[in-house]
Amino acid sequence: MWDSRRIDDEVQMCSRREIAHHFLRHLPRQAPILEAGCGLGAWVTYLEGTGYNIAGIDTNLAALKRAKTWKPSLSLQYGDVRELPFRDESFGAIISLGVIEHFQEGWAQALKEARRILQPEGLLFLTVPVNNIFRRLFYNPILSLNRQWLILRGATTYFAEFRYSVDEVEREVRKSGFEPLLLTWDDFTEKTMSLGLWSDLPPLRAKTNYQMNIVGRCLNWVLNSISRWIGTSGVLCIARKIPLAQTVD
Repeated sequence: MWDSRRIDDEVQMCSRREIAHHFLRHLPRQAPILEAGCGLGAWVTYLEGTGYNIAGIDTNLAALKRAKTWKPSLSLQYGDVRELPFRDESFGAIISLGVIEHFQEGWAQALKEARRILQPEGLLFLTVPVNNIFRRLFYNPILSLNRQWLILRGATTYFAEFRYSVDEVEREVRKSGFEPLLLTWDDFTEKTMSLGLWSDLPPLRAKTNYQMNIVGRCLNWVLNSISRWIGTSGVLCIARKIPLAQTVD
């Protein structure tokens, strides 16, 4: 997915995301931070530029190589978020943006590793795709029909990702030894841009990344005027590591 992305563009988009405001408000200034699943290193670059001590890890060697070529000073390395090569309690915060929904086996191992390397009361910043009402009523049925059509034609289909309700996110985070502090929508702050509609409905895209054409802008405006949750791309959960004895099933 990173082959067609320009790193400069991705970095510039960071400040236009709603989650950027929550990062700047809640991330610890004195403790080291890890982005688990950093891709091209856009968020590592952005947050390092605002004064944070942050490193990144990913399994995509091509993306890491591009990022290091673009900015050699970035602290990036190869590794799996389900088996992190760090000592216990090494980080004050962990960021995971659009990563763990791709694991068919679920979240458990990734969050177990995140909890292991977090310092006591360290913070987890997690985003996953949200199964909002627009997706449930329109996009998911269309996607299901398209998948059945591909199967009938003999095409091979592959698992892409899970999408979750806010309640499911909260429940999984609590089960893994975290106390949720904030659950909020994840998308761009500008109503001419949409991660959700841009991802789900390619015909509504403009030529510029994440910008919508006139029809997409109108639809985005209508959905956002009702609620930012209706058309949003994902959910952001900020959670604090707690003793395992306090976890809730």
